[in-house]
Amino acid sequence: MKYKPWNENEIKDAIAEYFKMLEAQENGLSVNKLEVYRNLSKMHTSRSPRAFERKFANISAILYEEKLPFVDGLLPSNNYQRLLRLLVLDHLDRNKPPNYIPKEILKQKILSLYRKGILKAQGGGSGRYGLAVEKYLGVPQNSSKSADFMGIELKTSTGKSLQTLFSRIPSKYLDCKDKRELVVKHGYYDAKRERQALYTSFSSKGDSLGFSLKAGRDEVFVVKDKKKILSFETETLEEALLSKHSETAFIKINNFKYEEEDCFKLDKMVYGRWPSIIKFMRLIDQGRVFLDFTLSIKDNKVRDHGFCWRIDPEAFDDLFLETEVVELAADTDG
Repeated sequence: MKYKPWNENEIKDAIAEYFKMLEAQENGLSVNKLEVYRNLSKMHTSRSPRAFERKFANISAILYEEKLPFVDGLLPSNNYQRLLRLLVLDHLDRNKPPNYIPKEILKQKILSLYRKGILKAQGGGSGRYGLAVEKYLGVPQNSSKSADFMGIELKTSTGKSLQTLFSRIPSKYLDCKDKRELVVKHGYYDAKRERQALYTSFSSKGDSLGFSLKAGRDEVFVVKDKKKILSFETETLEEALLSKHSETAFIKINNFKYEEEDCFKLDKMVYGRWPSIIKFMRLIDQGRVFLDFTLSIKDNKVRDHGFCWRIDPEAFDDLFLETEVVELAADTDG
């Protein structure tokens, strides 16, 4: 059967029902979505209920792009027709929705996920919980490095594991000329993998290899046995913080096995805005910020997984100028 483009009446009726559904959600009322799709299909017999469901997901995508609330369970789906976007924007212009703050939209979506209880991980890699949270929130899957949810960076943490902030190459090598010499001079031989390696994570409190961090006025130094090995300019670190974490939500989860599958429940969310380099340096002094070396040499090739800066998850709310801790159980009960 030849595809027939959606006409204006079909789209307008879909938009009207979508916003009724959204209004019911905001008032805490439940809606039978399938019944809505069936009723629309009866009105427009050339469209199936499934077609209207897909069109509703397209409307969610447009609202997501406009940083507006969208219906739970109708995850944004792109590749929509231009006419749909024009008519959704026309509806918004005529009905003047309130000014929504992305943080509040995210908070309500996270609370909705919390109420679902047990959630399944996505895939099997180290980022399976973060990917699942993004999927449940309706974050479009793409390769973009832009922030995850309406301009807010999302970070998922399990237990007390350190949380990655950013990666940056050193500003200066002080004890050697480059990363190859760093591994040769300060690394160790990994007999199992037959390579020279330098894998370690350290804070100002030091590690078993003798590395530690020391915050200066304009630089952060990596020190080994009281000797400065390399440095990072504070200006570079501040740029990394602001570019990656101007707005960030750290979502703490409790992970477990359920019916032999990787599952989790949401615990709390810490929202932060405007990270402070002064606070960052203070956290370095306190031993709550870590730097990872992940380098190796094999077959004369240097492998580098990045100079990764990480933070103790309990220090999230001490990094930003503006923070809000959302205890999900308390907010749901309230």
